[in-house]
Amino acid sequence: MNQIFKYIIFLLFIFVSCEEAENPIPIRRVYLTLDLTFEDKDLKAIPSYKAFTVRDVNLAQGESVGFGGVLVVHDMLGAYKAFDLACAYEVRQDVTVQVDNEVLYAVCPVCGTQYDVGTGNGAPNGKSRHYLRMYSVRQDANKLIVSN
Repeated sequence: MNQIFKYIIFLLFIFVSCEEAENPIPIRRVYLTLDLTFEDKDLKAIPSYKAFTVRDVNLAQGESVGFGGVLVVHDMLGAYKAFDLACAYEVRQDVTVQVDNEVLYAVCPVCGTQYDVGTGNGAPNGKSRHYLRMYSVRQDANKLIVSN
């Protein structure tokens, strides 16, 4: 009987741990093609960032920006990264993070959580336990393709 009890506790621990790790930001389609030669050339600077919402994309060409929009960062280490703009604590499309002047953190204006985007992967420091939802970024010459 003792073995069964331990097994049930172990399964409950695994279930609860997996549940907490689940990112609360709903999965929505993301697809952006960014041109580093012309309209998105500001992203060549290190560090730099650019936010994209539904107003900034060409829906007729199949572009889409996830749940709250897409934040593309050229981080301090020279890597391109992309995150959903929605705060992982507030989980609302109208509450989007804003990047600080040094491009180190994306900060939620409502809950105050700081997310590491300058050198990290969107790790939270504040109320949120969840990272910003990350998207894939692939560079092809002077184009960036952001997708999920």
